[in-house]
Amino acid sequence: MPSYRVAIDVHGVVPGYAPEDLLPRAEELLAVGHRVEDRSVELVRGQPQIHLRFLVTGSHDAAEDDEAEGAVRALVVSLAPVASLGRWTLRRGPGGHWRTIRSGDSRDGVEEHAVDF
Repeated sequence: MPSYRVAIDVHGVVPGYAPEDLLPRAEELLAVGHRVEDRSVELVRGQPQIHLRFLVTGSHDAAEDDEAEGAVRALVVSLAPVASLGRWTLRRGPGGHWRTIRSGDSRDGVEEHAVDF
């Protein structure tokens, strides 16, 4: 079973939602369809990120990568009601060598509205 690692930028959480609850919630959502091997919060160049390592059922590389990307996209959509997320990067293992295979931005397709001050 191939192993994947996703890093998702976290810009904040909605009022009333505890920041420390975001990582367990992300793990819970991802674990619905995948085995989560590890999770952490890291600060990368001053940007808070959640990191999750998970397994995808083995088939062939392209299908595995597509399944992993689909899981990440579903995760960021599911977290959107409680957190402001940014860029995400999906890497494929094994071991100490993780190669980036896909990336995106959680804000893609989000309609921005002008604010008058």
